[in-house]
Amino acid sequence: MRTKFKAWTKPYIEEHLEYSLTDEEISSLDDLYLEIGSGKGDFIIQMSEKYPDRLFLSIEKNVTCAGITLKKIVEKELKNVKFLFKDGAEVIRLIKDHSVNKIYLNFSDPWPKKRHSKRRLTSDSFLEEYKRILKPTGNLVFKTDDIDLFNYSIEMFNEAGFKVINSTFDYDGSDVDDAITEYQIKAVNKGITIKRVILGL
Repeated sequence: MRTKFKAWTKPYIEEHLEYSLTDEEISSLDDLYLEIGSGKGDFIIQMSEKYPDRLFLSIEKNVTCAGITLKKIVEKELKNVKFLFKDGAEVIRLIKDHSVNKIYLNFSDPWPKKRHSKRRLTSDSFLEEYKRILKPTGNLVFKTDDIDLFNYSIEMFNEAGFKVINSTFDYDGSDVDDAITEYQIKAVNKGITIKRVILGL
């Protein structure tokens, strides 16, 4: 379900650039935890509070979701989060090699039509960039309620040479290095199982 447009979000983002970064600042980041697609921010808020010693970078290109996430970050005065209202592909290209500990893809847009497959965050072009920016010991963590996207992604992970560390079709949310979002709870309440895979290089 698409988030209803909220007119206040773009001005709010423009008023709170203290959490944003220039291209040069993005390129200088190191020892990073990266979320691509924040949604309404539940994941990044919980993770940043749980792990205050980690530096998180969260990206969202939907203006309404971006504004909602940023408002939560500002209100909680989180010091270990940077947030960008940008297209993920543009940001990833700026991140330096082997500087990311973990990449989190949570309930990404499935782009179900075949002609849109290159837009999926688990398509081959994205995976090559993930391999470049991840540390040798880093992980890619992918979580979805969409079985077609999950099956497609597993195939793409294998083709790209990622190693599956853990995979489940019925994730119960018990991993301490994770956060259960409102979207995830709604999916489970509808009887939709959560698919999750953790990958290494």
